[in-house]
Formats: sequence, C-alpha cells, structure tokens
Amino acid sequence: MPTSALGVVFYVFALFPGVAFIFAREGHQPAVKRSALRETATLVFISAICDALVALVVATASIWWSDLRDRLHEVVSGDLSWVEDNFASSVLIAISAAAMATMLGYFLGSQWADNHGLRRIWTSAIPRNTSAWARLFTDAPEDALIEVALVLKSGGWVSGTLFEFDNDPEPHPHRAIVLTQPRYRPEGSAEAVPIAGADYVVVEAGEIEQLHAAFVQVEISADSGAPDAAGEND
Repeated sequence: MPTSALGVVFYVFALFPGVAFIFAREGHQPAVKRSALRETATLVFISAICDALVALVVATASIWWSDLRDRLHEVVSGDLSWVEDNFASSVLIAISAAAMATMLGYFLGSQWADNHGLRRIWTSAIPRNTSAWARLFTDAPEDALIEVALVLKSGGWVSGTLFEFDNDPEPHPHRAIVLTQPRYRPEGSAEAVPIAGADYVVVEAGEIEQLHAAFVQVEISADSGAPDAAGEND
C-alpha cells in the first residue's frame, strides 16, 4: 500500500481502468450482485492488465527512443531529478498514461469488445451474469420477432410480441417482461382476445407459471415495405 500522498494519488489513478471497465460493462450487461471481495478483485485485475499494457507500449517505444529509455532507467532506479526539474511535463505524462489505460479499460468493457471475442473470456461454464430469459431472448435471430406466451399462476394466459424484458440475472419475482399487441385468455375461456385499449402489457416473473417463446422470421413486403411474418399471405 502507498505510504505517501503522491503514492496514494498514483494508486488511485492506477485503478481508474477497472472503474471504467465496470462502468462500460454495466451499460450492456446486467449488474450482478457480487461480494465486496469479487468486486475489488475485478477492479484490481482489470486495472493491472490495462496498466501493464500501457507500460509495455512505453517500454517497447523506449527500445528505439534513447531519451525515453534514459528517463525510465532513472525513475526505476529512484533518481527523480528529471521529474523534479520538469514537474509540469511529468504530470502531463502521468495523466496521459492514466487516460490511455482508462480508455483501454472502457474499451474492454464495451459491447463491441464483448461481441468480438472477449465474451469467451468472461463467460465460464456456469454463467454468473445472465438469466434464462436473457439466454433465450438474446439467441433470437436479428431479423426475427419473438412471440411469447405466458401461462399465469392465476390460470389465465397472456401472449404477445416481446417488447423488452428485465435482464437482471437474480431470479427475483419482481423481474418484468413487456409484451406488445397483447392478447389475454382468462381461466376457463377457450379463446384469447386482444386487450382492449392496451398496446403493451407488463407481467412480473412471480405471476408466471410457464413461459413459451417462438422466433418468427420477418420478411419485408415488396408492395408496402412493411414487415410481415414469414409464411403469412397479404
């Protein structure tokens, strides 16, 4: 642990990449409840990787840049005379290095990086940041509608097109799913009818007995340009 004010400042700046990573990742992944130990471990681990990568780039550049190599050798050996004589430049260099490491952490946590290979690193044999809903709905083809039918604990039945859902990985009963163009069949009825005056319906997980989903391919109508479900006639 740092023992001086300057050491504390560098320690805090060194952890910025981990903070940026977590902030970026929570923008497209559900926030999972973790222990303080796991949160701290993630923060330190990502920060260490980003800081090490930036340091590797600087060390590689010093192979061809003799002045940079000499300055690094002085700093590593404890000679801070150049830093003291060029305080403003030293501060600017330190902030630039911290900014690059922070941007790298944000990039590693972005959805683009996740979709282009990093997901394999974060995903284990037992997923910790997803739910059955998320795994089902995110597997749908991009050009498909997700038709959902819900058998309720009350005995009723609700169906519609998926509009959005709560991707919280914790299986609590207040997670909600939103359907558009909803239809409802009460218990004992043989026919489902549209819900009058409603474009959307929200159902909490605690009310659901069974969830059924189907991926319906959508085709663009040549006449109107409007999407039609595959297999339907105009």
